[in-house]
Amino acid sequence: MPYKESATIPYQLTDQEAWDVAAYINSQPRAIKTYVNDWPDPSKKPVDYPFGPFVDGFSEQEHKFGPYGPIVTAQKK
Repeated sequence: MPYKESATIPYQLTDQEAWDVAAYINSQPRAIKTYVNDWPDPSKKPVDYPFGPFVDGFSEQEHKFGPYGPIVTAQKK
């Protein structure tokens, strides 16, 4: 909760109240994001773009965490 200057004692959540708020927020439905249309031409994706499909044969894991040198070299060929 934001601090109100007019309040003599600012309100602070207890640990249980904070857990309850977090549980409520986590239980809410989320929008589903599809990444297919982000890059219509997959060959133009940045090397560190973490979502497939990729045209270079490297895995999503390699695109997320690297090393990026081999990916850059493969894309230049």
